[in-house]
Amino acid sequence: METPKDSEEREIVMNMTTIYKSVILVFLITLVSCSSGKIVPTKDVCTVERHFKDYIYQVKINGEAISTQWYIKEDAIEIVRDLAKKNLCMAWK
Repeated sequence: METPKDSEEREIVMNMTTIYKSVILVFLITLVSCSSGKIVPTKDVCTVERHFKDYIYQVKINGEAISTQWYIKEDAIEIVRDLAKKNLCMAWK
């Protein structure tokens, strides 16, 4: 026959099990809801514009210079490729 003490202990164990299951459920829901979404490609366009006097180039995104720096053509193209890899622009014109 079950004593009141055994009944209380069993109830405590059942409550603890319910609490653990609830914590695990909340953790799993949080983990699933925080997963990353689909990567959306950018619509921004990179351009490489030549200086009006010299053979140096400036990199622009949507017509705005990314910096005040001017580069040789090969470096400017490499910068555009790096920006495209980072999904900051699509390509250059």
